Amino acid sequence: MVKLIRTAVSSVVALSTFVATAPTQQGNAAINMEQLMVDVQNAGNVLKWAISVEGSADGMTQPWEQFNNAKIAIAKVEGALDGVSFSDKLKYEAQLMDTKVQIQRAQAYLDAITASTKIDAKTNALSNAVYSNNLDRVEKTYHEMTAEFRKQTILLDRVYGQSTRDRIRNVVKGPAEKLILELKNDVTVHMLAKSAEAEVRWGNYSEAAKKVYEAQAILNANVLKWENALQNRINGVNVSLPFQIVSSSIINNTTLSIKLNRPISSIKPSEFTTDNGLEVTNTSLSKDGLTITLTTSIQIPGSIYTLKYKTNTIRFNIPGSVVPIYVGDKTIQHKETSEIVALAAIFKESNGQPSKATIRVDIPTGLKLVSVNGAANNAVGAKSVNLAPDSNGIVTIVFTAKELNSAALDKSISFNKMEKNKVVETQTSSSLNFYVAAKAGSISKKAVHFIDSLNNYFVTTDGLKYNMKSSGDNYRNEGTVVSFDSFKAALDKEDVVNGTYSPSSVSSFNITSNKVVAKINLDSKFSTIPGTAGYRMDGNKIELYGTGEPNYEIYFFKNAGKSLGKTKVGSNGIWTFNTDSEQSAITDYSMVQQAAGMAIPEYVGWGLTTLRVIEGPFELAMISEGTSDDNNISNEVITFTIAPIKHKNGSVLAQDQAYVSKQASITISDSDGTKVKYTNNQRETYINAVKDGFTLSFGLKDKNKSVGSIIDKGKDGKISGTLNVVSVEGVTNEYGLNLKINSHDQIKGY
Repeated sequence: MVKLIRTAVSSVVALSTFVATAPTQQGNAAINMEQLMVDVQNAGNVLKWAISVEGSADGMTQPWEQFNNAKIAIAKVEGALDGVSFSDKLKYEAQLMDTKVQIQRAQAYLDAITASTKIDAKTNALSNAVYSNNLDRVEKTYHEMTAEFRKQTILLDRVYGQSTRDRIRNVVKGPAEKLILELKNDVTVHMLAKSAEAEVRWGNYSEAAKKVYEAQAILNANVLKWENALQNRINGVNVSLPFQIVSSSIINNTTLSIKLNRPISSIKPSEFTTDNGLEVTNTSLSKDGLTITLTTSIQIPGSIYTLKYKTNTIRFNIPGSVVPIYVGDKTIQHKETSEIVALAAIFKESNGQPSKATIRVDIPTGLKLVSVNGAANNAVGAKSVNLAPDSNGIVTIVFTAKELNSAALDKSISFNKMEKNKVVETQTSSSLNFYVAAKAGSISKKAVHFIDSLNNYFVTTDGLKYNMKSSGDNYRNEGTVVSFDSFKAALDKEDVVNGTYSPSSVSSFNITSNKVVAKINLDSKFSTIPGTAGYRMDGNKIELYGTGEPNYEIYFFKNAGKSLGKTKVGSNGIWTFNTDSEQSAITDYSMVQQAAGMAIPEYVGWGLTTLRVIEGPFELAMISEGTSDDNNISNEVITFTIAPIKHKNGSVLAQDQAYVSKQASITISDSDGTKVKYTNNQRETYINAVKDGFTLSFGLKDKNKSVGSIIDKGKDGKISGTLNVVSVEGVTNEYGLNLKINSHDQIKGY
């Protein structure tokens, strides 16, 4: 018992001793850690200023001592962290972060200086190669230096701080880039020359020519250090190359450019030969002797031409195509003198077969032919050309203005069918106009001849075409500044315009004299429906009506200006006018309103209102055949195709589309008198509009069930055999014309 008590007492004494001494040891550890942290912060600050140009950094000296001292200070703290409490450990670790960041930045700084040293070494090597005047050595060291430069500049860009980063980069990057820039073209041309020489040895002349061309372009555009030596080397390759056309390009429809593999000193048009009627009328040579510009006759879109020069032959395609306008289309043509037009006329015999008679084409002054029926022909007006139609009785001519700088206004071409040297039929084109694109200069008291508001241009009476820009140009009406839209709305034929014109920069237009007009309104019935070619009608008479200025007179013309007469606007502002309508044709009506008692105006005069009318029946062209057994129309789909409206000569004028009402119906009958009516959306019968027509669909699968309403039972009460279309109701065209049914409209094969 005594022993146990003594042991307990000893334990208490020992424990008391431990508790008493522990606070003193922790206090010493804290003092030591605080001192270590002070050392870390001091080392971090010293390092921070050693790697910054705001401190002692010069972009060339590597502060290894400061870098290592900071790392050692951090290591001492981290080694002592095990002897502190958990909360203190977190505190000290957080305080270390700033110095650790400086160490990371210092590492980037040290790496950048190492990289700059490597770049500097390669730059010096390249400089020494330049002094050696050895291009092979220059090329080799150039590639070594640029490869090192690309690799090491990544390290230069990682330095913290813009000013410090620039200090390091400026030491080596600037001189290196300057040297690269100075030698880049010399090295490139040297490489191309070597490669071209190798291609010649291997017989790859076209590849050699491309490299020579590329090298020469660099030599022409830059000043090189070894320019004379490199030019001599390229010339040497050139001499060894066979003469070749490297490429060709179309500039416009009368200009072609070709590039050569080696320069020439002179050129003339007679050295070129062409085919398909193309003529080379002029040539010019670039200063370097490598590019020839050729002026040619009109190049027809869609054509392929062959051009020969010395031993070289090239073929070039003219993009696009020229879609012919058929005589009978009375659309007045407005073109520039640089454009071409195709015009076609169809001739048939009395039996409907294509004509084989000779056709005389009369070319007016100011125009010239380019081709007839696809064959080159350069006849210049006023002349006549005789030719034979093609197998379809069609005569097609391609023509343009005689002179690029001379307008040709209000021209027309006639096609005359000849029999025994006599004209038996004449077809005449609409009015043809070729305008000259105006050049930069002043506009002085010019009267307006034509206005195209849609395409933003107007033409003066001398045939000059002025484009109006929707923004950038200046517009005035009798001196008052107006908007672009207001100017267009005010501009009329016979107005007088002054100003200055520039095709590519600012133009100024001023209407100095307005031709005052009174507005004519056609009734809304005659509005052209979008997607159609004009107002549609079926008949030989037309009554025009609308509103105008009370007690004024309205003059009426058609097509190329044929006068139809006049009418007076009533005191209530309403007018009407009856006239003949040309059958199976497009007729362009023109109306001009002016004060009563004045002389008859020109049909293209100011205040012109126009109406295009397309006359022809709304009828069927064909009906698809049935595919079912006789007496069974279930599941059939019959297609009714609308006939196009055609001119008397056979050319297509327009194509109607079908509009089907919800109550549309079709009545058919067979040979024994059975008559049945099929109504849309009833008994699974459906009538649907499709492109250029409509379909009649029967949906019942049971052939014993009737899908229509029997109007007349006939002999057996069943429809059989060929079916006659008796009537179609509720199917109209865009203008409300009812479908016309003819005796030949039948459903066969049923």
